[in-house]
Amino acid sequence: MVLSLQHFALGVPDLKAGADFYTTFGLDMSEGQDKLAFRCEARDHDEILLLETGKSRKFHHLSFATDQAGLDALKQRLEELDIALMDPPAEDLPDGLWFHDTDGNLVNVHVGEPQLLEAEPVAARNSPGVFARKGMRGTPLPDQVRARPRKLGHMILFTPDVGRQRDFYTQVVGMKLSDEIEGEFAAFLRTAGDSDHHVLALLKSDAPGFHHASFEMGTIDEAALGAMRVREAGYTHAWGPGRHGVGSNYFHYFRDPWNGMAEFYFDMDFVPGDLDWEAQEWTKKDGMFLWSADGPPPPDFGKNYEAG
Repeated sequence: MVLSLQHFALGVPDLKAGADFYTTFGLDMSEGQDKLAFRCEARDHDEILLLETGKSRKFHHLSFATDQAGLDALKQRLEELDIALMDPPAEDLPDGLWFHDTDGNLVNVHVGEPQLLEAEPVAARNSPGVFARKGMRGTPLPDQVRARPRKLGHMILFTPDVGRQRDFYTQVVGMKLSDEIEGEFAAFLRTAGDSDHHVLALLKSDAPGFHHASFEMGTIDEAALGAMRVREAGYTHAWGPGRHGVGSNYFHYFRDPWNGMAEFYFDMDFVPGDLDWEAQEWTKKDGMFLWSADGPPPPDFGKNYEAG
């Protein structure tokens, strides 16, 4: 059983374009041979790897952490199902287990401790008839706001068979189903133990590929100021701000240089490991958004640019 999402990797044609985008998005960067690594400022492990490969962007792999018992159980399960174990695709990647999912995506699971974020104080807020903040101004000045992501929260992969991939990640990898969108349009999976509502989601497409990665912000103000920074740098606004039904989170999406997306989010549902959470099937409309400043998602929001 996996306990946390660690990182994902993309093969890209231009590392500088990736460096400019993800540092503008608010991530810290380090350089390696033919690759770049990015992480949020409070994290002790890389959360995105960009590898310089080919003429177009291509999803490369994703990596999870678990404990030793979880790794041993997963290895036994893979062997029982005759799922081949692979060598790491590069020397400086994690050890543990490497294998392919049912779409051929390369997956890594290694031993590692989930890194919990340090608790941050919640700002006092006024609401109708309730004045938690009295006699003081609540408007944050932009230069006093830490508008940088705290963590890679989740990612979405395209798949031609949502049900098959859902079953693989739940029955083999040990994830749990949180919610689905009707017609096997999408499935949202969390890790074992305490988890955000989803750390991996699967979205219907004609082919595998990368849809987006999502990063947690500390407040709605931070998400909005981060969005202003990215937009002012010339990157393409994709959708939002708005509120998802699935996961309940506030969202704002931007296109990366290769027509994938990165999302700022805030206020995601959280599922304790000992809670008997019942998965719900949502309509496509309500699951995708309860409200959005620019209405329904644009026509290309669900386009798989890796499908050709």
